[in-house]
Amino acid sequence: MHNTNVSPMDITCPHCQAPLTVKSNFGGTTTDCPHCGGKFQIPVPTAFSGGGNQHPDVKAFASKKIAAGICAILFGELGIHKFVLGLSTPGAIMLVLTLSGVFTGACLFFPIIIPIVLRVIAMVEGIIYLTKSDEDFYQTYAVEQKEWF
Repeated sequence: MHNTNVSPMDITCPHCQAPLTVKSNFGGTTTDCPHCGGKFQIPVPTAFSGGGNQHPDVKAFASKKIAAGICAILFGELGIHKFVLGLSTPGAIMLVLTLSGVFTGACLFFPIIIPIVLRVIAMVEGIIYLTKSDEDFYQTYAVEQKEWF
């Protein structure tokens, strides 16, 4: 996903302590310090150290936290919360399993259990979403793109 609204991020070289400014979309990549040549990994954007202001990328993604959490709790078996987070594959899996369980559940007992299990899983995920800090939520679901729990 290409982000055209990338903001600068101030970091410090861990070797020579030189102040550097990098684009936030380079977080997690390895680079060489232009001052001392030391290799280090650029940190992933999190909260700014001054004043408690959040990094714009964290703030933008964290705005999805409440919507994803509520969708997971109310309509979890449909996988809507996965689509809200941009995780289309697990969302599609949940939707297909639920619909197949509902349509075949009228004839058989076992398939009706699938939507119930998915609802429980989604409710747990919704609670997890709502209890994470914005920074943890961003790191887990935007950077690492964790699909389940």
